[in-house]
Amino acid sequence: MTSDVTPVGPAGIAKSVSPVESAGQSVTQPVRPRRHGVRRRAEASRVPTPDDLERLFHTMMESMGPTGWWPAESLYEIMVGAVLIQNASWRNADRSLDALRAADALDPHAIADMDNERLQDLIRPSGFFRNKSRALQAVTRWYLDRCGGDPGRVAGAPDDELRAEMLGLFGIGNETADDLLLYVFDRRAFIADTYSRRLFRFLGYDVPDGYPAFRAIYHPIALASGLTVADCKEFHGLIDEYGKQYRDDEAKAGSFLAGWRA
Repeated sequence: MTSDVTPVGPAGIAKSVSPVESAGQSVTQPVRPRRHGVRRRAEASRVPTPDDLERLFHTMMESMGPTGWWPAESLYEIMVGAVLIQNASWRNADRSLDALRAADALDPHAIADMDNERLQDLIRPSGFFRNKSRALQAVTRWYLDRCGGDPGRVAGAPDDELRAEMLGLFGIGNETADDLLLYVFDRRAFIADTYSRRLFRFLGYDVPDGYPAFRAIYHPIALASGLTVADCKEFHGLIDEYGKQYRDDEAKAGSFLAGWRA
């Protein structure tokens, strides 16, 4: 995950289209296979097909090896880390995680009940500690109330429903919600972060500005692919590690993806 997520303010989510109705009755419309529809759109607007995404993932995996992303000792630590990394380096986020761990506070009940000033002091190294303390307690209390501290309890909830609920929490934006959806709730997701935008632009694909617009195009393509939840987790880790190793287009042009073009 990159560190460019705005730490405050929920974002909206597109609503699904209602069925076409005629004379008070729903009319069933013919549905093309998702993969075919995505491919037709890809041909029209230089975006990858589902097969392209799978091929890119396997190419990166073969060249770089698994990242094991997201590194954490528990799912709740991932949730906390996803908030702390907003507008922070991993080094500083880790310092805050270490402080919480030393205080025996990497537990949802501990953070939900903690005095806010005490929490601010513990996470100060990651910056924006006032907003982040509020965000941590908001998402933690939701996690306890909605899930009982166990992601398995909401296994039947639709992805969009969970994502919308998280986006309604203080300090949880689009990227953080997708990180949690993928790494905590084990739902397939495409993380449309800065490293992803830079990579796909370098590869010659059309990449709209802004997280929501980028995700709106690329997330359905990922869902139409054969990438599993585990693959999506690794894909995000690979993309971010690639972006750290090859920081600009000149460096990318000398990488193993140099010959890959849309």
